[in-house]
Amino acid sequence: MKLVAGIDVGGTNTDAVLVGDTQIVGWAKVPTTADVYSGIVAALKKIGGAASASRVHIGTTAFTNALVERRELAPTAAIRAGKPVSESLPPMTDWPDDLRAAVSNQSYFVSGGREYDGRPIGTLNRQELAEIARRLSATETTQAAVTSVFGTSYPDDEVRIAEWLVAENPRLQVSLSHRIGRFGILERENATLLNAMLRPLAARTLAAYQAAVPANLFVSQNDGTVARASRAVEAPIFTVASGPTNSLRGAAILASSQEACVLDVGGTTTDAGVVHLGYPQPAGLDLAVGGVRTNFRMPDLCSVGIGGGSLVDLETGEVGPRSVGFRLTEEAMVFGGATLTLTDVAVAAGRIRLGDRSRVAHLGAETIARVDQRLRVRLERLLENFERAGRNLPIILVGGGAPLIEALLRDLGRKVLCPERADVANAYGAAMAQVGGEADLTFSSTAISRPEALARAEREAHRRAADAGAAPDTVTTVELEDAAFSYLASDAIRVRARAVGDIEDQAQ
Repeated sequence: MKLVAGIDVGGTNTDAVLVGDTQIVGWAKVPTTADVYSGIVAALKKIGGAASASRVHIGTTAFTNALVERRELAPTAAIRAGKPVSESLPPMTDWPDDLRAAVSNQSYFVSGGREYDGRPIGTLNRQELAEIARRLSATETTQAAVTSVFGTSYPDDEVRIAEWLVAENPRLQVSLSHRIGRFGILERENATLLNAMLRPLAARTLAAYQAAVPANLFVSQNDGTVARASRAVEAPIFTVASGPTNSLRGAAILASSQEACVLDVGGTTTDAGVVHLGYPQPAGLDLAVGGVRTNFRMPDLCSVGIGGGSLVDLETGEVGPRSVGFRLTEEAMVFGGATLTLTDVAVAAGRIRLGDRSRVAHLGAETIARVDQRLRVRLERLLENFERAGRNLPIILVGGGAPLIEALLRDLGRKVLCPERADVANAYGAAMAQVGGEADLTFSSTAISRPEALARAEREAHRRAADAGAAPDTVTTVELEDAAFSYLASDAIRVRARAVGDIEDQAQ
């Protein structure tokens, strides 16, 4: 039996599972450590048998934290191809001031780029790029983010620019926008810049993770798939929402449900999202990451500050958003601490057995009712974000804090599924992840029919899934959609396709 280990590093706990033939054969939950690395090693040691795993899939918050905390970000050059038509809004126009202050990025406009139908805006200029490469070498800048107009449909300019830059400056690492973002140039450029800024940190972090695990390392991504560590090093931006995504995928498989709303209750937050065809429903609009508008693949998620470690106001009954986090077993009242948390209220209400209940005996029925009413209102509002008129999806409740709110959701008249081993659904989702590919292309409707445009995008998504390591005969399409550009006086149509498949060694 081939074994795969899945690990999810959360703000409070590091969860690990060992999976064979889709079944969980070992699991562990240990406190997250400040260096993350020690927690991973402890979790793998606790589940036992991890040494015989063929692969380890891990979800990490290291790169999310770096963006939020504005630390360990590498100076990067933004290079945009398409002048002069693309110069009206320079790169990083709407970035937060503190992010601008944290890292010194440079900007360059160069020739190149295409119209929507593939006609060149300008001719690439190798001398122009060689001069930029020399300037970056002189300032010891090792990261570049290249974005060209309509680069997602016509990536050749970006590829050629990268080749010429590296030929002049071999130390330069280049992130290409057509491999990161979607159609909109500013949001795609932002995503590519953030990715480039994270690459040196990704190289250090994933090398440390690989040293801590006994098998081939794969890293969870935002869309519910995984990537080999060697690929994740080049695209760390795709991991920034992998934690909640792991929970959604794991919940759907554990509950055998393809269409549902998933609530993952952790120590600090409750993350909510919808699974469609068993995969996280993608966000339809541009999303802000670290205060920057981006358009790369992200799940449609919403988080509220409700978790097992959330602080409770005794007077008002309000819960969170402040939390004791991974210090729950030190600071919660049932564990001998002096801080009233949501876990303490759940113990007092008899919903869970944990710690010393006598330490919360003073919490009367009136206090519990006040807290419950606050939570019901917030949970109902949270669910409204994902409900369409007349459609009430079943709720899959997972995470270590799931028992804290199960009764409250049933009070709202909702169908609640609590699958076995829901407390490690996130790690299970990581272990069960497949690999995927996505294509976001633009076509002229006068040059190609709609069915052929859809077919081309689908073939490209399948090709990219296979290139990512999927066994070709297992690849299936999970998204395929098209839309006209109503704001352009053109016949352009946009087609987006996404495909997933089993990792090659699973199919053999």
